[in-house]
Formats: sequence, C-alpha cells, structure tokens
Amino acid sequence: MTKAKDAKKKDTKPTAPKGDGTYLARVYVSLKPTVNDPEGITIGGALGSLGFGGVLGVRSGRYFQVTLKAADPKEAATQVDQMCARLLANPVIETYSFEIEKPGKK
Repeated sequence: MTKAKDAKKKDTKPTAPKGDGTYLARVYVSLKPTVNDPEGITIGGALGSLGFGGVLGVRSGRYFQVTLKAADPKEAATQVDQMCARLLANPVIETYSFEIEKPGKK
C-alpha cells in the first residue's frame, strides 16, 4: 500500500467508546399546556381538601429512567429522542424533555 492509502485507512478506523458506553436517561413527559388535564385537576382538588389552599394548579405527567449503551452522549441523546418520539410520548398532545448522564452520578 502507498502512504496515502495507509493514512486514509488509519483515518477511517472506528474509535472505541470511552468508558463502558452506558448512559442513564431521565425522561419527563407532560401534557401540552393547551391539553385538558383531568388527573391534574383531580389532584389539585384533593390537595385543596387536605388543607393545601395555596395550590393554584397541578399538571400531571410521567417519568422514565432508561439505561442504554451508546458510543457517546450525543448518540445516547439521539436514541432517547427517537424513543420519546416513537413510544414514550404522544407528540400530538404531549411534550418531553430528557437529560443524559453516566450512571451513578447525581
């Protein structure tokens, strides 16, 4: 092989993931502000009847922890975004957000 081909071959060599490539995603799903939230209304009423008169409103939602393998945090974020858009949230009536971190960090 020529030096140019050797250099090109070295550049295309895949790099191993740093660490073990395991990430923790914390996913928060909630109804869009324009969508009625009967569960939140019920919880708000119950809090009022328990003496928490300062509660002005409640919106309910869901929380997921997803542990996954990925080459880097950017790939993990891409995967989690696809999980949310395709399964964890209904994009018509819900919004979602997430954070990615290495497991064991707080």
